[in-house]
Amino acid sequence: MRNSKKTLLVVGGGFAGMTIITQTYKQFNIVLLDQKSYFEFVPSVFNAFIHPESIFDLTLQFKQSKFGVIFIQGRLTHIEENIAYYEGGKIEFDYCAITIGSNYTYPIKSAIPKLSDRFIELKKTQQKIIDSQTILIIGGGTVGVELACEIKASYKQKTVALITRGKILSTMPKSASDYTKKRMLDLGVEIQENYKGPSLDSNFDLVYNCKGNTYDSVRLNDNFEMFDPKKQILVDDFQRTRTNQNVYCAGDICITSQNETKTAFSAEMQGEIIAYNLKHPNKQIKSYWIPNTYIISLGGWKAVFVFESFSFGGFLPYLMKLFIEVVVVNDFRGIIGFNTLHQIMNYFVYVMLYIYMILQLLFAIAPLGSKIKQDQRVELKRIQQEIEEFKKQ
Repeated sequence: MRNSKKTLLVVGGGFAGMTIITQTYKQFNIVLLDQKSYFEFVPSVFNAFIHPESIFDLTLQFKQSKFGVIFIQGRLTHIEENIAYYEGGKIEFDYCAITIGSNYTYPIKSAIPKLSDRFIELKKTQQKIIDSQTILIIGGGTVGVELACEIKASYKQKTVALITRGKILSTMPKSASDYTKKRMLDLGVEIQENYKGPSLDSNFDLVYNCKGNTYDSVRLNDNFEMFDPKKQILVDDFQRTRTNQNVYCAGDICITSQNETKTAFSAEMQGEIIAYNLKHPNKQIKSYWIPNTYIISLGGWKAVFVFESFSFGGFLPYLMKLFIEVVVVNDFRGIIGFNTLHQIMNYFVYVMLYIYMILQLLFAIAPLGSKIKQDQRVELKRIQQEIEEFKKQ
């Protein structure tokens, strides 16, 4: 009997792509196109800088997928109507999801095709760190902070310095920034904020540039590029590209009306929206507010958890990140039970969001209520004074 399922092409096997696969593999024939042959849990990669063998706990090979996907290794070049072209061939599809993510400074994100070669790359990275006495990190965002803390916590005798044009974790709540800065200073990381001086590269044995993402260019329909200057793809409220309603986009590569912070969690949530819309073409849902949530490793079994304007640090956030890592990787590997656990975990984040919003509303209303009561007391006092004056007359 001929397979009547439609073909879904997923371009990129990162967090968004794997989320779509795990939630739609029963409804579609899935073809996965990726330059690499493996998924990597990038948020925990800095541990592999120190312990390269841990990379095998953070990855899965696409050819070993338990979801019945057809894996093709290659780089997408452009899409015309329902045909995707890659270096070496083309793929016809009914629906497509572009989730190719972003590029980052080597070796934080790697385009190395084979997992075995990625392991060798990380071994070389480890050796460079061992051989260097002075290490400079450029950038005070989450990547720079995690890298500096991981190295300093493991190699206490080395000089590790971090310079940034702004403040440490400048986009995070002040409580998270303050806790992180104190933790870094306790470890012995030398910090220079608001740095506007000359390059310091020549003063250090090893330098890591952690200043931001770049993006690959993909052409959609008649070679018309719908990108901002960073080459990201514009999508509508349903995560569809604006040039082809059968092509969706999620993760770092896309720009939504919310312009949310790009994280692994936001990529997963957008992947869930696309998966739902693919399975329910007649009642698609719009993308919803994705909360800003992070767990930032700070070396030595310490981390800081951030949820919107709330944060706390210590051992518990470290355990939370470890738990998330185990659940996500095993879900994407297709281990029974972990997909349900992963879904519960994500729903819990939205329960937290609703509680957070209610508390924010209550705190906003409380001062207003106090002001109303104060105004009422003032008005009552004025009326009483007028009555007393009337009696005297």
